[in-house]
Amino acid sequence: MLKKTLLSAAVLWTVVVLVLCLIRLDSAPKVSVANFDKFVHALFHFVFTTLWYLYFKLEFKKAKKYKPFLAAFLFSVFLGIAIELAQKYCTVNRSGDVLDVLANTFGATIAIGFILLLDRYNCLKKIS
Repeated sequence: MLKKTLLSAAVLWTVVVLVLCLIRLDSAPKVSVANFDKFVHALFHFVFTTLWYLYFKLEFKKAKKYKPFLAAFLFSVFLGIAIELAQKYCTVNRSGDVLDVLANTFGATIAIGFILLLDRYNCLKKIS
C-alpha cells in the first residue's frame, strides 16, 4: 500500500512539475524577489527527488543501499535537463536556461543530503 501511495505521489508531482514548467505563465503573478524562479526550481526538484527516493527505496529493497539515491538523483537531473531542452526547442513562450538546470541539480543535491541526514538518525527506518 505504501509503495503504491509513494508512486502515485511521485508521479503526480512529476506531472505538476512538467505542466508548470511547460505551460504559458504570462498571467501568473510576478514576484519581485531576485532569482525567485531559481528557488522554485530548486524546491520542485527537492520534492521530486525526495518522493522518487522514497519510492525507489521500496522498489529496490534488495539492491545496494546507494541505488535509490542514485536513481532519484539522476532521474531528477535528467528530467530537469529534458524540461529545459523542451522549453527551448518545443515551446514558443518559454526559454531554456542553464541556471535553471543548476538550480534543479542544487535542489536534488540538497534533497539527497537531507535524506542522508534523516537516514543517519534512522528517521527513515520504517520505510523499508
